[in-house]
Formats: sequence, structure tokens, C-alpha cells
Amino acid sequence: MTRKVKLVLELEVVLLPSPMELLPAEVILHIVTFLEVHDTVRLTLVSKPFYLICRDNELWRNISFEASPWESDRRSRRTLARAPIPIPDPRVLEIQRRAAALASSNSTQKTATGGAKEKGVKSTSPDPSTESQRLRALANWDPSYPNEKVDWYGEYIARHGPISTSWLQQPTIREGSTDETHEIRGMALHHSSNGSRVVAPLDDGSVCLWELGHGINSESSDNQRKGAIIGRSKAGLLSFSAGSDSDELYDLHPKTKTANTGVVECLSVDSVRNKAYFAVHKGLHEVDLNTLQISHYEKYPFLITAFSEVTFPTPLTVGSTHSLHLHDPRRSMNACWSDSSCTDRVDNVANFPASSRPKNDFYRLLSGDGFAPSFAPLFHPGPLAIHHVSSAGTSDASSGEIYVAGRFPSLLIYDRRSFPKLRNTIHSGARLCSLTSVPYPFRSLDNRDLTPQAVYQTKSKPGKTLVACGEYNGKGSLEIYGVSPEDNSSLAVPGSAQSLSYKNRVSASRSKLLSVATHGTRLVVSDGDGSIRWMERDGSTLVRRWNINQYEGSEKIGIFRSSSAEPHGDVARKLVPVNLGGTDAQADGDELLIWTGERIGVLAFKNRPQFGLEDWEERVETAEEKIKRREERIYGETMRRALEKQANEVRFVRGLGAGVRSL
Repeated sequence: MTRKVKLVLELEVVLLPSPMELLPAEVILHIVTFLEVHDTVRLTLVSKPFYLICRDNELWRNISFEASPWESDRRSRRTLARAPIPIPDPRVLEIQRRAAALASSNSTQKTATGGAKEKGVKSTSPDPSTESQRLRALANWDPSYPNEKVDWYGEYIARHGPISTSWLQQPTIREGSTDETHEIRGMALHHSSNGSRVVAPLDDGSVCLWELGHGINSESSDNQRKGAIIGRSKAGLLSFSAGSDSDELYDLHPKTKTANTGVVECLSVDSVRNKAYFAVHKGLHEVDLNTLQISHYEKYPFLITAFSEVTFPTPLTVGSTHSLHLHDPRRSMNACWSDSSCTDRVDNVANFPASSRPKNDFYRLLSGDGFAPSFAPLFHPGPLAIHHVSSAGTSDASSGEIYVAGRFPSLLIYDRRSFPKLRNTIHSGARLCSLTSVPYPFRSLDNRDLTPQAVYQTKSKPGKTLVACGEYNGKGSLEIYGVSPEDNSSLAVPGSAQSLSYKNRVSASRSKLLSVATHGTRLVVSDGDGSIRWMERDGSTLVRRWNINQYEGSEKIGIFRSSSAEPHGDVARKLVPVNLGGTDAQADGDELLIWTGERIGVLAFKNRPQFGLEDWEERVETAEEKIKRREERIYGETMRRALEKQANEVRFVRGLGAGVRSL
């Protein structure tokens, strides 16, 4: 037998499909449903057809449901609701066992002689009532909505996979022979075709950029620098005197840098225009992210305490201690209140002569002039969170509502089209500090046992869901409000949005909740104890929890690794989800940015951190390492040539007509 004939026979054995692959995909998928999760994951490595079958979205939706705490609670409630099973006498059990054995032998004899089957024999087919109850429970648990794209494989990883944290490169400054670390005073995310970047102000008044990668046009070298600093402005760029006409200079002494800059956590990024907005005391700084220079400055009459998100061309909402303002980045605005007369005390305005009183909107607010001001006054000081929500049934944020929360008992609702008129209020009673929204209607906990058809009708209704968190009587408060078209149209009924609401003030957290965000089909919140909790969209069911002061340990639970606690005292003051796919669908391994007040971390559902300090340190390569790297390169080239030669031989044999035999 020649060498070429042997090669043909070996190729036929390799290329012949296995008997398993000849089965229909539906049959294979049904078999996969009986496997364990780790076996299903391993089966994806067999071949591409098995990979596509084992990554079926409906399969992982059912797996996520079976492993969810919601389903565990439902089974526990059903078990407790059942009547207790009495324990019979052992003698009675023996009589029942013998009677059953006698009946079984009689039925066997009748079947062998052609007799009719007894009617009392149980069927081995599954109980239809049990399957209908399971489908009903699955429909009530499913957190997704119609037309919402969900990657359930990625959802399962986010709900049950390992968690690791990678901390971004800490900015430092050289002071003598030591490096002094700067504190990070905020955090925002900037998206572009080249990838995602983290934008943050530092305590010395500078602006810093970090690379996150994952862009369409990002190169491999950029992804290798993930977490590293890629740009930093000069110190003192953000300061009190940025927009003044005086010659006040910025003090660069490290002991006074914090007091002179006044940088607070008021930051918003416009990814379309590559602009970032920072608040320093009463001033709004617009920074060009391409040049890291201030492109616009505007001064407000009061201390700025909150920013909304920026979605071009929607104006930015600026919240100060006593007023709300709309900042349109498309309009070149003059700082009309940059003069000292605009910032005088309220009790001095009444002493102005009638001819010398300043004719601006701030004066009209204080004097009660009939002219409609361009900003809204606040009767309770201290807004802490501002969130834009588009009108129900539309996706245009420019025609939506402005929700304001802070150190006052109610949520304030403004319509951008009728600003500064107050549209509505929602009473809360808590001190709320963070807001987010879900572009789908809210389902209350009262509707947890509906039919699948009723669930679909409830989810198909137009509406939005507003989520808020904060503190109530020293404990965490997670509040969810449904916003329907009826609420948007009823201007005269205050608090009408409370018809669909839920306030979790019992199991949310023992301490104040600091931040809330949407993460896939879940809600994620952080509290003052350093814990991060993922909740279902109902705000009541806990999916999982994790503490940022944990380190990777060797303890193993199930098929994933866990970690043990090591207290460091960090808390997650702000959470920002990173959607790597850039769509509504959750990407495989969605990440979460964490800001602790001093540093920024990337939380990912992976076994180990993605980057660390050693990835940013430039190290000199030794002579031995250079020789080893050269040998590896030569070996790689040799193997590449050998594989190319083997591929050419296979193509030659196929050209002779020796193909795979048909079955």
C-alpha cells in the first residue's frame, strides 16, 4: 500500500461525520437538555454544528430559569404549601406493598394472554399539568421584554460565573524620590469607533483618559494596553479661575491642590461631539477630548451639584443648589452672570436702585418679575441626580422628561418642551442620590402568577420604568416607578405615576445605596458596605451579591470559583455598565466600571483579572529573553512552512479525484 493511498484512507476516516452529527438538530438539542451545565459548555468545543446547537438562546434561557433564585423560592413556597404527609404504620405499608405486587403480576398475565390492560396502570409520559405550571412560572420570571435582544448565554455567565476586578493604572506625580498617587474625582465613559475610554478628573485639576479597547477600528496593540493611561492634560485645567478675567494663578503645590481645584463628582461626556463637561464649584467646563483643552466655560449663580447625561443634540441639564438650567452645547452662550453683580447675596438685591438693578434671569428669579426665566427654581436645595427619560412610546430623548432627585422628599418631573414649568411630582420620602431607567413598562409584584398570554400583554403595553436608590431612615431604599402614557398626559394630577410603584426598604441593603444602573436584564446597586448587588427588574429578587473588598481565593463552589473576603474599606460610589457590543443585546461578558472615590476598577465575569500593574511597567528585556524570543519565532516559522506543505499535499490528493465516499 503506497503512502498516498494511506493518506486518502486517513482523510476519509477524519472527514466522515460521526453518527451523532447525522441526527437532526432538534433531536440533539433535546438530548443536550439532559446534560449538566459544564458538560454543555464542553460540548461546544466538539465542532461548529455542536457549538451552534449548544449555544441556543432558548436553551440557556431555560437553564438560567432553573438556576434562578426566583425558581428556587417558588419551589420552596410550593413545598411549604403542601399538606404534611402522614407517616403510616409499618404493617400497613407491608400490606400495601404485597397488594401492589399481586396486582402487577395479574396485569402481566393478562397482557401475555391478550387480555385488556387494567385501567389503573400509570402512564410514563410527563404530567401535562406540571409542564404547564413550569411554562407559566417561566413566563412570569422572564425579565426580558418583546423585541428585546438578550444573549442568555452571557446572562447565565453574569448571573453565576466567576467575578474578577482589574484596577486601572493609577495616575502619579514624581515628588523627589517617591511617586505620589492622585485621587480620581469622578468617572464617565466615552464611546467611539476606536473603542471605549474612561474620562475622569484628578485632584490636581487635570483630566485623564484610560483605554478600554473593544472598538471596531481598535488595533491589537491598543487592546494590549487596556487599563493604561493614554492621555492627561496639564494640571490646573479645571479650577476656580478657569473662566475669570483676573490674573489669579493656579497653585501647583501638592498640599493645596485639592482646595484650589474644587473638582467634584459632576461629570458627563458627549460621545458624538467628543466633549466632556466638568463642574468646578459654580463653573461648567467644556473640555475637548481630542486636545484636552477647555473649549467653553460658563458660570452659574450657585454651586453645581448634579449633571444629567448628554445625548446629542439633547441639552445638558445642570443642577445647582437652588436652580435647574438647560445648557445647549450647540449654542454659543455668553456667561451673562459672570459679573460680580449676579452673585450678590439675596438680601442685597432689594437695596438696588430701580435703574441699576441687573436685568438678567437670576434677578428675575429673586425679584419675582413676571418674565419667564430660562431656569427652574428649587424650593428645596440640593439636587443629587438628574436623569433624562424619553416620552413613552418614543425613543427621542429631546421630547422627554427630566427627573430630578436629591435632598427633598419628592421626585421632580419637568418636560423639556415646557421648561421651566414643573410638570409633576412623585412622593418618595427618601433621600435619593442615583437614577436610571428601563425602556420597558414596569411589572408589579402583584402580577407574579399570570398566564403566558397575560404576561405578554402586560409587557407589550407602552411605558417606561424609573429606578431610584438612596437612603431612608438609615437603610438602603430601592424604588421603582412605572411611567405610562397616561402619566405623561395628565399634568394636573400630581403623583399619578405612583399607581405602579414598588419601594424595597427592607431587603435592599443595611446601609445607604449609592448608585444604581441597568446591567443586562438585571439591576445593579452598590451600598455603603462595599457590596454590589444584582437584582431582578422587580427590585425584590436578589440574583447575586459581591463585595469589592474581596480577593481571588481558592474556595470553589459548584463549577465556578469564588473568593474570600479581605476588608479594605472601599465602596463603589458609582457604577457604569460597559456594553461592549454597542447594542441593546448584552454582549458576552459585559463589564462594569466601579469608582471608589480614589480609583477606578473594571469588574468582569472572568476567572482572573484582565490586566495589572505589571502590564504597564516598561521592563528591559534581558539577553536570555531575547534569545528565547528569537528561537520561538524561528520555531513558529518552521511549523508554518510544514503545515503549508501538508496542506498542499492534501489539495494534490483531492485533485486526483480521491474524495470522501458518499454514505
